[in-house]
Amino acid sequence: MSSTRSRSDSVRRERASGRIPFVCARTSVAMIRRLLALVLALICALALALTLALLPSQVRGGPSVTLEFWTISLQPFFNDYVNGLIAAYERSNPGVKVRWVDVQFAAVEQKLLAALAGGVPPDVVNLNTETTARLAERNALVDMDEAVPAQVRARYFEGLWRSGQVRGRTYALPWYVVPNVIAYNTAIYRRAGLNPSEPPQTEEEMIQHARTIKDRAKVYGFMPNLDGVRLLHRFQENGLPILSADGKRAVFNSSEHVRYLTRYVDLLKEDYFPEDTLRRGYLGATERYSAGQLGMLITGPQFLLRVKNDNPEVYAQTFVAAYPRGKGNTLHLATMTMAVPKSSRNAASAVDFALFVTNDENQLAFSKQVVVFPSTRQAAADPFFRRGGAGPEDVARKVAAADLPYARDLSVIVPNAGDLFRIFREAVESAFYGKRTPKDALDWVVRQWNARL
Repeated sequence: MSSTRSRSDSVRRERASGRIPFVCARTSVAMIRRLLALVLALICALALALTLALLPSQVRGGPSVTLEFWTISLQPFFNDYVNGLIAAYERSNPGVKVRWVDVQFAAVEQKLLAALAGGVPPDVVNLNTETTARLAERNALVDMDEAVPAQVRARYFEGLWRSGQVRGRTYALPWYVVPNVIAYNTAIYRRAGLNPSEPPQTEEEMIQHARTIKDRAKVYGFMPNLDGVRLLHRFQENGLPILSADGKRAVFNSSEHVRYLTRYVDLLKEDYFPEDTLRRGYLGATERYSAGQLGMLITGPQFLLRVKNDNPEVYAQTFVAAYPRGKGNTLHLATMTMAVPKSSRNAASAVDFALFVTNDENQLAFSKQVVVFPSTRQAAADPFFRRGGAGPEDVARKVAAADLPYARDLSVIVPNAGDLFRIFREAVESAFYGKRTPKDALDWVVRQWNARL
């Protein structure tokens, strides 16, 4: 009993003195340490959550940017190439996801205008130079002279860089260029008594061959490129100007311009090319040629793949020759571009992707998929473009390479291009359909242009 009272007295004395026994102190310190560890863990968790919230979403496992990329008529022939291109870019830019949309040529402008009006534009869109100019006039595209450093711009051919230019500023990157060639059906040539080894060398010879084919083989010989504004290109290929030197006046109603238009109006009246030439252009010509109902197809070489897909028999009978030059000894070099709508929510990333698509390596790779030519100097210098081959595309590649010294982009860049081109098209069609004489039509449209320039 005395021993027990002694221990109790001792504890009371320790408590009274303010000291804690050793066992209780050790228990309290352990609890404090656990509490401190819990607080630290909570702080770390909060810090980690805040850090993840501030990091780009690619670090968190998802893309921070999704780019919508529109091309023109590349599916299904180039799915592997485009998907591979996109995959390579996404690997190098893990924060970016690219969604590919392919649009038919005839629908791209209307669909793009609707997307712009609806506030849901693509981020990168493949256009031709005429559509680029029309959209640039609307102030709808990113200024590439401002967005792209000078040392990067220098990798493109200077003339092709200017293909997307309006009022001295460039609004699209040049992508690939498509020189015209003439594909012709050797079986039809033989039926018409023409030598397949002697294709037309000039525009005049091409017209004569077309007449002979229609008279003897009873199919149309050609569908000349006269739809839309392409007559403006034909004028220039024959050395006939469109605008005055200062660009302020239309001048395409001279006697020589009238004579050139009259020639084709007469050919249509005499049924030497079909009426749907003016409405359907490339598409109608390619369909008719693929069906074996057209002697000559004036086309960009890439359309030969459509012929191969649609009618292998006609494709096997196809020879390719240089596009017959007019009196101006120059050729219109159609240029496809990559543009970025100004309303894109990801304009900086979109420009970067457009530069990736149009760099030397990717343009060369694309040119090996189809008969087109790159817009960059280094890619175009590759020996690949000087090699021949057995297929029509291979011949077209070599033929087009030889024509490059004569080729340039002849697209007419004017203010209010959409309105002016519409007026031009309506006037020319009125001449072809007999509503106006060629002279009256050109005089009228020149007056309309000059009132607006």
